Amino acid sequence: MINELTMTKSANIEFKVADLIKQRKSSRAFSTKLVEQEKINSLFEAARWSASSMNEQPWQYLFATREQTELWSKFFSVLNEGNKTWVQHVPLLIFSVTRKVFKRFNSPNAYTLYDLGAANSLLSLQAVDLGLQVRQMAGYDHQKAREIFNVPDEFELGVMMAVGYPAPIEEMPEEIQAKELTARERLLQEHFVKNGIF
Repeated sequence: MINELTMTKSANIEFKVADLIKQRKSSRAFSTKLVEQEKINSLFEAARWSASSMNEQPWQYLFATREQTELWSKFFSVLNEGNKTWVQHVPLLIFSVTRKVFKRFNSPNAYTLYDLGAANSLLSLQAVDLGLQVRQMAGYDHQKAREIFNVPDEFELGVMMAVGYPAPIEEMPEEIQAKELTARERLLQEHFVKNGIF
């Protein structure tokens, strides 16, 4: 049983991709080990170098470590109950937001969430390179988050992220174990790639 529980999610990679992409997964099994400040800085440095429309770089990040008990509790408090069941020991929580308008033109930025997603993807891949994993979460109280974090109206809310070192799956509650062992599934390219018009 232990061998089964320590298996990672299988993934059917159809064509060659970088190892970081193969190793990235949205895990719920996190160790309580704290994430070093140097690695936290590296995560945000990766996001910093993401591409963005007009090089606007509209993203903003708020974060709390588990040892910052009061601050971390504020981040935890906005999560929905489903996420709280497994996030309670996660060592690093990140909240991402993005500016709605171009600073230079004071006009709406239709691609701001796209840009934030790109930055979050680079952050997630950098995490893998550092031996960490990231799970992005939309399951939180958006209004409460805006109030608690004092987010100005000029910013659109993005996802929250749980970040940490992977933990052995057998240390997780049974319902989490089952989810972690479910095979990762993706549509084949034939479902979303066309060599021609739509």
